[in-house]
Amino acid sequence: MAGPKGPGTVNVTTRRTAWLAFLLLGVLDGVVLLEFPTLGWMILALGLGGIGVRPPRIAAVAGLIAGIGASWTSILVWGTLRCEAFNREPGQSCESPGIEGWILVGLVILAVGVVLSTFLIVRRGAAGPV
Repeated sequence: MAGPKGPGTVNVTTRRTAWLAFLLLGVLDGVVLLEFPTLGWMILALGLGGIGVRPPRIAAVAGLIAGIGASWTSILVWGTLRCEAFNREPGQSCESPGIEGWILVGLVILAVGVVLSTFLIVRRGAAGPV
């Protein structure tokens, strides 16, 4: 396989690039999972398939998980805050029963992504794609 530096070199995706790319995919997928779950699961499956094809796998998984957790948490918290603001108006009513559990799920997903990302930063000096 020929890379940009000539024959015999291989293109290697850096951990940072993989993490950022899959972070963005995770943010997108988190939104889609909340609105269109079937399509969201399909995007997640395609993302995991892409992670399986080439390294750095742990960086890509960490970015994907962090992105999904961040988007879920931020969207659900934003919705809760908007609902509470709407309820403060006289004669208005907005309900979001049971959403606290889903916010907790989003926070747990985000925490797993942050822990994996921290692990990668600590292992930064290790050679080779992870």
